[in-house]
Formats: sequence, C-alpha cells, structure tokens
Amino acid sequence: MNRIKNGIILIILIVFLCFVTIMPVTCIIRKVTGIYCPACGMTRSFEALAHFHFLDSIYYNILGIPLFIFIIFSLIMLVKDFIENKFTYISNVLNFFNKHYISILILLFISFAFNNLKW
Repeated sequence: MNRIKNGIILIILIVFLCFVTIMPVTCIIRKVTGIYCPACGMTRSFEALAHFHFLDSIYYNILGIPLFIFIIFSLIMLVKDFIENKFTYISNVLNFFNKHYISILILLFISFAFNNLKW
C-alpha cells in the first residue's frame, strides 16, 4: 500500500512538472489584481537554473533555487521510500511544515515583496 501511495505522488509530481514546462503558465492573481504573487517568475527561475544562470534565477524569483533543491530532494526521497516500500517522507514534510509554518509564511511574504519591488 505504501508503494502505491508513493507511486501516485511521484506520478502526480512528475506530470505537474512536465505540464508546467510545456504549457505556458499564467498567474491568476496577477491577472485579477495586477500584483505579482510569491510564485510569479518561478518558471523563469527554474529555466535560468537549467542554464546555470543563478543570478537570473534569483532575480526572477528569490525562492527559485531553494524550491528547486527541495523538489529534487523530494523526488529522491520519494523514490527511496518507493523502493523501500515505506511512506515516511510525506509525513516528515507535513510535520516540518506544521512546525515551521510561520517561517514559511515569512519567506512567502519576502518573495511577494521582492517580486513587487523589483518590477
């Protein structure tokens, strides 16, 4: 059962990443309010990372590099859990977010401010 859960999460994550790289993504918050959200520029940030343009990645979205590292680490850990037939990584991530949600909200606010001040 754990292998099925991990497999489903892996498939969803991979399909989402493929979808984001293929389809043009438009920010609904930007369209409605005219304000850049904390995630605006994330696709361009990931594209810059793929070309090893680290400063451009930071310019497009200050959270691009940490999120990219988190996604790669998550993929590795989910594959590890899948191979070992465990389901521990997701619960560990949820516990981490539950304990550190204030810090995460502060990071999102910093990204929001950075996105709107640079334009």
